[in-house]
Amino acid sequence: MKKFKFYISILVAISIFAVSCTKNNATHIPKDAFAVMVIDGKESAKVFDTKTLTENEEYKNAVKEVESMSKKLAELLEKIAKNPDASGILLTKKIYAFTQFNKDAITVGTIIPINKKTLEENIDLVSKELGFPIGMLIKEKNKIKYVEADPSTVLGWNKDIFILLYSEANNLNFDSLEKLMNLKESESIMSDKDFKNFHKNCKAFNIWVSSNIIEKIDIEKEAITEFQKLTGIDLKNNYGHFIIDVQKGEVSFTAKMRFNESIQNLDQKKIMENFDKISELLETKFGKIIDLISVLSNKNTNDTIDEIDYNSEISEEEWEELINSGI
Repeated sequence: MKKFKFYISILVAISIFAVSCTKNNATHIPKDAFAVMVIDGKESAKVFDTKTLTENEEYKNAVKEVESMSKKLAELLEKIAKNPDASGILLTKKIYAFTQFNKDAITVGTIIPINKKTLEENIDLVSKELGFPIGMLIKEKNKIKYVEADPSTVLGWNKDIFILLYSEANNLNFDSLEKLMNLKESESIMSDKDFKNFHKNCKAFNIWVSSNIIEKIDIEKEAITEFQKLTGIDLKNNYGHFIIDVQKGEVSFTAKMRFNESIQNLDQKKIMENFDKISELLETKFGKIIDLISVLSNKNTNDTIDEIDYNSEISEEEWEELINSGI
């Protein structure tokens, strides 16, 4: 009996150690993210040849320029070129980027594992060599070091990860960062079954997208509901997986779309019966959503949503031609 208890204790200890060594940083991505990019640094490194980089003339000139300012910084640059993890930012691990959409604003985040000691030593080195007190910009709270660049950008790190956040809504602060640092798995994207399935199949470069963004769009709610009623199509719970695998001498791309049952069992008769109403709805209402996405995609635009001319994008004749073409 004593031996049995001893073996159980060993198994429990091994399990705890294994879990602690396989930390999944996707748990810092909020569950309402509608797009996630995953880069496996170790796998993607197969694409890049560090020797090619270090022998590049532009790189050599850059090193010489840095060396003219600081020999130590030039040495650090060469060290990073040979080993990306030497910066303290662990680029050979899994790196995540995600996008959220709330009402009329997009938030983008990046999550990268770190070696905290090395990262902070390098920050101190750069600060000292350039004569710029970077430390004055860095604050610390609840074991998180952070920089609030402005209301649109905040970045920081704890003992495990570095997070950079940007939002068009200009509403970011330390609390935004701390929330992601301490997300429970039930609050994260890992609570989504489809993402969980995608994540375990990730290769070198990977993108996951979800149509659940439709729930966050704060305009034309009635039009969206009417479209779903007329077509019998549920616009939520549709997913796309895009995966690039890199092997020796070979790169393969896989795209997988998973549609919900309403699309799989599309009622074509219902759509044809309501074709005129659907066409009218698309023409008069959904142009607003298209224009919204267009504005949000254009980082240089100064337009607000209220300033958009919703009839300026596509004329009635163009819509009619599009519909009659059968596309």
